[in-house]
Amino acid sequence: WINCWLIRDLRTPFGGMKNSGVGREGGLEALRFFTEPKNVCIKY
Repeated sequence: WINCWLIRDLRTPFGGMKNSGVGREGGLEALRFFTEPKNVCIKY
């Protein structure tokens, strides 16, 4: 963990407590879970 603090197993999206630096949710799959694509057209 000390020499590879940025590398984490993204298959486990939940974990960490308070200021652990990892957070509760992380990774691409968590981002996909909490977002929804939307098309926006702007005429200028």
